[in-house]
Amino acid sequence: MILNGNPKADYVEFDSYIEDLKQSLEYKSHKVKNIMLRNLQLHDCIGCYTCWLKTPGVCCFNDGIEDILKEYLAADVVILSSPIIMYYVSALLKRVNDRLLPLGHPFLVLRDHRMSHVQRYNRYPKTTLLLDNQKEFDRESFQLIELVYKKSVRGLAKIWSTKQNVEEITDEVVNI
Repeated sequence: MILNGNPKADYVEFDSYIEDLKQSLEYKSHKVKNIMLRNLQLHDCIGCYTCWLKTPGVCCFNDGIEDILKEYLAADVVILSSPIIMYYVSALLKRVNDRLLPLGHPFLVLRDHRMSHVQRYNRYPKTTLLLDNQKEFDRESFQLIELVYKKSVRGLAKIWSTKQNVEEITDEVVNI
Protein backbone atom coordinates (compact mmCIF):
# COMPACT_ATOMS: atom_id res chain seq x y z
CA MET A 1 0.00 0.00 0.00
CA ILE A 2 1.29 3.44 -0.93
CA LEU A 3 -0.18 6.54 0.71
CA ASN A 4 0.70 9.38 -1.67
CA GLY A 5 0.84 12.63 0.30
CA ASN A 6 1.67 14.86 -2.68
CA PRO A 7 -0.71 17.84 -2.38
CA LYS A 8 0.16 19.34 -5.77
CA ALA A 9 -1.49 17.89 -8.87
CA ASP A 10 1.00 19.81 -11.00
CA TYR A 11 3.97 18.12 -9.31
CA VAL A 12 3.76 15.24 -11.76
CA GLU A 13 7.36 14.10 -11.25
CA PHE A 14 6.56 12.87 -7.76
CA ASP A 15 3.35 11.15 -8.84
CA SER A 16 5.19 9.57 -11.77
CA TYR A 17 7.88 8.27 -9.41
CA ILE A 18 5.19 6.73 -7.18
CA GLU A 19 3.46 5.16 -10.20
CA ASP A 20 6.80 3.74 -11.41
CA LEU A 21 7.39 2.28 -7.95
CA LYS A 22 3.90 0.75 -7.94
CA GLN A 23 4.46 -0.82 -11.36
CA SER A 24 7.89 -2.11 -10.33
CA LEU A 25 6.41 -3.76 -7.23
CA GLU A 26 3.56 -5.23 -9.28
CA TYR A 27 6.09 -6.58 -11.78
CA LYS A 28 7.63 -8.47 -8.84
CA SER A 29 4.18 -10.00 -8.19
CA HIS A 30 3.11 -7.71 -5.35
CA LYS A 31 -0.41 -6.37 -5.12
CA VAL A 32 -0.15 -2.61 -4.57
CA LYS A 33 -2.84 -0.07 -3.81
CA ASN A 34 -1.83 3.56 -4.40
CA ILE A 35 -4.04 5.97 -2.45
CA MET A 36 -3.83 9.58 -3.63
CA LEU A 37 -4.57 11.50 -0.43
CA ARG A 38 -5.27 14.80 -2.20
CA ASN A 39 -8.34 13.22 -3.80
CA LEU A 40 -9.90 12.46 -0.41
CA GLN A 41 -11.77 14.81 1.90
CA LEU A 42 -10.31 13.64 5.20
CA HIS A 43 -10.87 15.59 8.39
CA ASP A 44 -8.09 16.53 10.76
CA CYS A 45 -7.97 14.58 14.00
CA ILE A 46 -9.66 16.75 16.64
CA GLY A 47 -8.23 14.85 19.60
CA CYS A 48 -11.67 13.89 20.94
CA TYR A 49 -10.51 10.32 21.74
CA THR A 50 -13.85 8.89 20.63
CA CYS A 51 -11.82 6.20 18.84
CA TRP A 52 -10.43 5.16 22.20
CA LEU A 53 -13.30 5.73 24.61
CA LYS A 54 -16.73 5.73 22.95
CA THR A 55 -16.28 3.62 19.81
CA PRO A 56 -12.98 1.75 20.35
CA GLY A 57 -11.00 1.50 17.13
CA VAL A 58 -13.47 3.62 15.13
CA CYS A 59 -12.99 7.33 14.38
CA CYS A 60 -15.89 9.73 14.97
CA PHE A 61 -15.59 11.01 11.38
CA ASN A 62 -17.10 8.87 8.64
CA ASP A 63 -14.96 10.36 5.87
CA GLY A 64 -13.18 7.40 4.32
CA ILE A 65 -10.46 6.91 6.93
CA GLU A 66 -12.09 3.59 7.87
CA ASP A 67 -11.23 2.19 4.43
CA ILE A 68 -7.66 3.44 4.71
CA LEU A 69 -7.29 1.85 8.16
CA LYS A 70 -8.61 -1.49 6.85
CA GLU A 71 -6.22 -1.38 3.88
CA TYR A 72 -3.40 -0.36 6.24
CA LEU A 73 -3.98 -3.33 8.54
CA ALA A 74 -4.33 -5.74 5.60
CA ALA A 75 -1.07 -4.60 3.99
CA ASP A 76 2.28 -6.30 4.50
CA VAL A 77 4.15 -3.05 3.80
CA VAL A 78 2.89 0.53 3.85
CA ILE A 79 4.88 3.23 2.07
CA LEU A 80 4.08 6.68 3.42
CA SER A 81 5.20 9.05 0.66
CA SER A 82 5.48 12.81 0.57
CA PRO A 83 7.43 15.71 -0.80
CA ILE A 84 9.24 17.61 1.94
CA ILE A 85 7.32 20.84 2.47
CA MET A 86 8.42 23.42 5.02
CA TYR A 87 10.99 20.94 6.40
CA TYR A 88 8.38 18.21 7.04
CA VAL A 89 5.99 15.82 5.34
CA SER A 90 2.92 17.28 3.65
CA ALA A 91 -0.13 18.22 5.69
CA LEU A 92 -2.03 15.46 3.85
CA LEU A 93 0.32 12.76 5.10
CA LYS A 94 0.48 14.30 8.59
CA ARG A 95 -3.33 14.26 8.69
CA VAL A 96 -3.38 10.52 7.93
CA ASN A 97 -0.64 9.87 10.49
CA ASP A 98 -2.77 11.58 13.13
CA ARG A 99 -5.83 9.60 12.05
CA LEU A 100 -4.01 6.29 12.71
CA LEU A 101 -4.86 6.84 16.38
CA PRO A 102 -7.67 4.23 16.41
CA LEU A 103 -5.09 1.52 15.68
CA GLY A 104 -3.82 1.70 19.25
CA HIS A 105 -5.28 1.57 22.74
CA PRO A 106 -5.17 4.57 25.08
CA PHE A 107 -3.14 2.54 27.56
CA LEU A 108 0.63 2.97 27.80
CA VAL A 109 3.47 0.54 28.38
CA LEU A 110 7.21 1.02 28.66
CA ARG A 111 8.79 -0.40 25.50
CA ASP A 112 12.39 0.11 24.38
CA HIS A 113 13.02 2.70 27.11
CA ARG A 114 10.05 4.89 26.13
CA MET A 115 6.33 5.02 26.66
CA SER A 116 4.27 3.47 23.89
CA HIS A 117 0.58 2.78 23.34
CA VAL A 118 -0.66 -0.77 23.71
CA GLN A 119 -1.38 -2.27 20.32
CA ARG A 120 -5.05 -2.85 19.47
CA TYR A 121 -4.29 -5.53 16.87
CA ASN A 122 -1.95 -8.52 16.79
CA ARG A 123 -0.52 -7.65 13.39
CA TYR A 124 0.62 -4.39 11.85
CA PRO A 125 2.31 -3.77 8.50
CA LYS A 126 5.93 -2.84 8.11
CA THR A 127 5.82 0.92 7.67
CA THR A 128 8.26 2.81 5.49
CA LEU A 129 8.69 6.43 4.46
CA LEU A 130 9.55 7.79 1.02
CA LEU A 131 10.55 11.46 0.91
CA ASP A 132 11.20 13.87 -1.93
CA ASN A 133 12.90 17.25 -1.60
CA GLN A 134 11.80 18.46 -5.04
CA LYS A 135 15.07 20.31 -5.40
CA GLU A 136 18.46 19.89 -3.78
CA PHE A 137 18.60 17.10 -1.20
CA ASP A 138 18.24 18.63 2.25
CA ARG A 139 19.99 16.33 4.71
CA GLU A 140 18.83 18.30 7.78
CA SER A 141 15.12 18.08 6.89
CA PHE A 142 15.51 14.41 6.07
CA GLN A 143 17.18 13.76 9.44
CA LEU A 144 14.53 15.73 11.34
CA ILE A 145 11.71 13.78 9.70
CA GLU A 146 13.59 10.53 10.28
CA LEU A 147 13.95 11.34 13.99
CA VAL A 148 10.25 12.16 14.39
CA TYR A 149 9.08 9.08 12.50
CA LYS A 150 11.42 6.68 14.27
CA LYS A 151 10.00 7.87 17.59
CA SER A 152 6.35 8.03 16.57
CA VAL A 153 5.70 5.27 14.02
CA ARG A 154 5.58 1.77 15.46
CA GLY A 155 7.98 -0.49 13.60
CA LEU A 156 9.30 2.01 11.06
CA ALA A 157 11.27 -0.28 8.79
CA LYS A 158 12.98 2.04 6.31
CA ILE A 159 13.24 5.61 5.03
CA TRP A 160 14.02 6.36 1.40
CA SER A 161 14.55 9.36 -0.81
CA THR A 162 13.29 9.72 -4.38
CA LYS A 163 16.95 10.33 -5.22
CA GLN A 164 17.22 6.53 -5.08
CA ASN A 165 16.17 4.62 -8.16
CA VAL A 166 12.86 2.77 -8.16
CA GLU A 167 14.44 -0.66 -8.65
CA GLU A 168 16.61 -0.23 -5.56
CA ILE A 169 13.60 0.67 -3.43
CA THR A 170 11.57 -2.17 -4.97
CA ASP A 171 14.26 -4.68 -4.00
CA GLU A 172 14.34 -3.33 -0.45
CA VAL A 173 10.54 -3.44 -0.12
CA VAL A 174 10.51 -7.04 -1.32
CA ASN A 175 13.09 -7.95 1.36
CA ILE A 176 11.46 -6.18 4.31
